[in-house]
Amino acid sequence: MFVGFETLDVTVSGATIHARVGGKGEPLLLLHGYPQTHVMWHVIAEELVKSYRVVAADLRGYGDSVAREGNFTFRAMAQDLIEMMRQLGYTNFHVVAHDRGARTAHRMTLDHPEAVRSIALLDILPTLDVWRTMDDWLARRYYHWMFLSQPGEMPYRLINSDPVLFLHSALIGLSGETKLFAKEAMAEYERAARNPAVIAAWCGDYTAAATTDLEHDREDFGRTSPIPCLVLWGSRGVVAHHLDPVIAWQAWFPAAAGRAVEAGHFLVEERPAEVLEALLEHLKQV
Repeated sequence: MFVGFETLDVTVSGATIHARVGGKGEPLLLLHGYPQTHVMWHVIAEELVKSYRVVAADLRGYGDSVAREGNFTFRAMAQDLIEMMRQLGYTNFHVVAHDRGARTAHRMTLDHPEAVRSIALLDILPTLDVWRTMDDWLARRYYHWMFLSQPGEMPYRLINSDPVLFLHSALIGLSGETKLFAKEAMAEYERAARNPAVIAAWCGDYTAAATTDLEHDREDFGRTSPIPCLVLWGSRGVVAHHLDPVIAWQAWFPAAAGRAVEAGHFLVEERPAEVLEALLEHLKQV
């Protein structure tokens, strides 16, 4: 995986961010989601580097990135990545992001609007909308939002009793199966899950999303960004059950456009060719 990429560990204010970097052209930051790592991009990264300078990073505390403080808000994660990209020489760049990475990217456009040239958000609704529309149907499918955000060490200790089992359960719960993941990628997800610090980051991330991140988003509700925004989601997932994702994101990005992909939550790994085509078309128009 990631043939021709360089591996970097970049020290920023509150973390050390692990990333793969390759290609030439305009800078493009790739961000993963829970419970994965930057490895999720392996299915399209080697095509993207033909046109872009690709930086695929692990979020703070995820994968091989190390958090040096206990702040797992999207604001802190966004700040990490802004600092990392500046150290690499990029002050303005495209962002393509999935799941938690996409929420980090959203916060990045609010806190650092000058840095983000365009954005692609994969299989999420705005955080405020997720909590606003949370009902029994969604809660059964997004149970991890409630479980991981429970106070104290209960989620952390339970997951660490069998982290690989929990990882597989999380992946199956969001995708319906694990066979869509390449063996090499699954091995990396399992390796990361065996690290108790990664489990702490999962819990810290979702705790922040239920508390401080909500406060930040409420404070900024009504602010919009004119940048190009692509919205993709899995037609077999849950994102479009209550709301039209494009309309939901137009409240933040009036230029947002997009469509469903015939996939579950992990659409990049399930439908790489289709996702790649949509991303390249989006990036070409910027």
